[in-house]
Amino acid sequence: MRKKFIALLMTIAMVLSVSVSAYAEETLPAATRGDLVAALLNAADAYNSGISKEAVIQGYEDGDLREKDPARKVEALIMLSRAFGKLPQPVGNDLRTGTFGVKFSDVPAWAKEDIDKLAQAGVLAGKSDGTLGVNDTITIQEFQTVIARIWALKGSHLNDDFYESINKGWLNKSTIPAGEIMGGGFSELSLQNDEKITKIIEELTGKQFAEGTKEQKLADFYTAALDTDNRNKQGIEPLQKYVASIDGAKTLDELVQADLVMEKELGLSMLFRFTIMGDAKNSSENALYYTGLTTGLDKNSYVTEDAKAKEAYVQYITKILVLTGEKEPVAKARAEKVYEMEKSLASVSLQPHEQGDVNKYYNPYTIGQFDDLHKEVDMKQALESMKVGNADKIIVFDVKLAQKGAEFMTESNLEVLKAYSKAQLLTATGGLLSDEFRDAADDFAATLYGVSGKKTDQELALTMIKSAMGGYLEQMFAEKHFSPEAKQDVEQMAEKLIATYEKRIQALDWMTETTKAKAIKKLDTMIVKIGYPDKWDTTLDKVAIKTYDQGGSLFSNFFSVNTAAVDKLKAKLGKPVDRTEWVTSVYTVNAFYNPLNNEITFPAGILQAPFYDINAKPEENYGAIGMVIGHEISHAFDNNGAAYDENGNAKNWWTEEDFKKFKEKNQELIEFYDRIEIVPGVLNNGLLTLSENVADLGGLAASLQVVSEMSKPDYKGYFESNAEMWRFTTTKEFAALLSTSDVHSANKIRVNRTIVNFPEFYEAYGIKPGDGMFVAPEDRVSIW
Repeated sequence: MRKKFIALLMTIAMVLSVSVSAYAEETLPAATRGDLVAALLNAADAYNSGISKEAVIQGYEDGDLREKDPARKVEALIMLSRAFGKLPQPVGNDLRTGTFGVKFSDVPAWAKEDIDKLAQAGVLAGKSDGTLGVNDTITIQEFQTVIARIWALKGSHLNDDFYESINKGWLNKSTIPAGEIMGGGFSELSLQNDEKITKIIEELTGKQFAEGTKEQKLADFYTAALDTDNRNKQGIEPLQKYVASIDGAKTLDELVQADLVMEKELGLSMLFRFTIMGDAKNSSENALYYTGLTTGLDKNSYVTEDAKAKEAYVQYITKILVLTGEKEPVAKARAEKVYEMEKSLASVSLQPHEQGDVNKYYNPYTIGQFDDLHKEVDMKQALESMKVGNADKIIVFDVKLAQKGAEFMTESNLEVLKAYSKAQLLTATGGLLSDEFRDAADDFAATLYGVSGKKTDQELALTMIKSAMGGYLEQMFAEKHFSPEAKQDVEQMAEKLIATYEKRIQALDWMTETTKAKAIKKLDTMIVKIGYPDKWDTTLDKVAIKTYDQGGSLFSNFFSVNTAAVDKLKAKLGKPVDRTEWVTSVYTVNAFYNPLNNEITFPAGILQAPFYDINAKPEENYGAIGMVIGHEISHAFDNNGAAYDENGNAKNWWTEEDFKKFKEKNQELIEFYDRIEIVPGVLNNGLLTLSENVADLGGLAASLQVVSEMSKPDYKGYFESNAEMWRFTTTKEFAALLSTSDVHSANKIRVNRTIVNFPEFYEAYGIKPGDGMFVAPEDRVSIW
């Protein structure tokens, strides 16, 4: 009920990969042959020492080089091939994200050898019609994009591509574990944490414990999660009565009542999705939020009518509907209707970058207004049934989505609502049912996101017990794997970074003293949570966990926990917010800023190498976890967080002139991080990623200043630790998805495009004009 909305509002601090500038190419002039030669002599010198002009541009039969003529793309690429010479065989990340297997239909015989070399290196991307466009002109920016792909492939010169050079060995050897979608520093640490948690659990399994103890509940939950035979024997039986109630609904009211029964017994509603959290305008009190109907694909896939995504999704929904006994033709027709319904929802929903904007998501409705929105549904009765009828208002997260959802809540749409409800239920619970449901989900992920292989039963069981039984596991994990010394050390780092941030705000030349005072007050009241909570959640104490032999099941255990958690959440409605509570697990490899509490949270899960090591050099720790701490502090002052005061209330604390300057600086960042290539043909979106780019820039600035105040600071240790922290690999398909839906820039961009704004980077590595990493001082950006 709460997880998705929290994720939208919380400005999270991690994830993604790549770099290269390419602004407004359609308005730029075609490059001449001479332009390209000049660019190559500089760009390729470090890789092919002593390369000469004559070796790059060989001219025409009459000896004329025609340097002032516009260059055709085929000429440009051949010169590129000559300049860089032999290229490495793509492996690891380069093999995963490059473009391969393309046979261009328009390459002349005389150019084939060079073009084939570049194609085999994965650095060429043609047109949708199968041509390369050999006779097209090319801009210098387009040419630089291909050069940057080769710099990345080579990865041997940090002055051109710092991220690739520092991480090249790891990137070349990188793999993605079976059933996973990515690998990297975060993923590797998550796997290490999983190994520690597995050891904790395995020490409990096979032993007898008194009933009701946390040890008994953990051991029996894990035993049930691993009991494949009984789970497969049950098939869809645990869900059968709910499926039957959806299928059997003859009226809209019957479907609504079936949904409310599921909400009561499972803590799941397909039609009415609410959460409870601090009121953004009165953050000390919990309020009811309506998040609206959800969709199975990201917004962009629907809006762009992505044919591959549609086919994969319809096929997946068809498969799981067939598993409930539907005939395939009927199931496919219903899946098509579900897709069309979700497409209409997605078409009006907020953009990803708007979801953290309080001016977009804070839309209070009276109970009467919300009831009136749903013409044929008694929402007052539904709210009473869900035990949230005592709410004095409902904050609608996405007005247009809510309106569109309400349009579907009519008798005339009964059949598509039934299909939608059933599909949503099956996707939400399929992992707890037979292997056939898991296989269908795996096939969907493989088709759409390029996921290969499958997780083992043990890995899946671990995922489930972490999700459901965290209240107990977290305590054990913290006791074994996070020392009081480490907690104290990180707390001191956070204090120093907040103090440094205060100094930086005091030194700003674009902000008045009035606004500075308010910003510093926000820093002074910021809550810092390190490692683990001061008190542990006891919700699981009231939950009974049983193995299959004892009459339980993975399904029943999971939803016993889920309903207890939902009931606890509902009990908070209208009550004061407990600001000591944590919204993430202790073993999570991530960090968070919550604008409603004005708090930063760093779980024990991320406070380990390579992000933090109590025995590492201070500069290395500040380049990794120090930058992350600064990043989360910066979220209090990004384009979303800046709308909240020191108490977490959405309230303007800016002077009009200061806020105007702030928006201008935000616009500079949008342009600075925009249209940078992630993988061939996929570009970073500066507007989508603005909030995280503000945080990255601020986090690096604050942590780097702490390092600069040390005696003989090791800047190389700082910058290299930062680059290593962000190492990352994923499939090309998933990288493309993230570019349209994730508010974080790709990880490589988070390194390369951020560090170039600081003189310490140039001094440490001798970066000079002409290097790929060089940005002229007047073009660099800063806010905090």
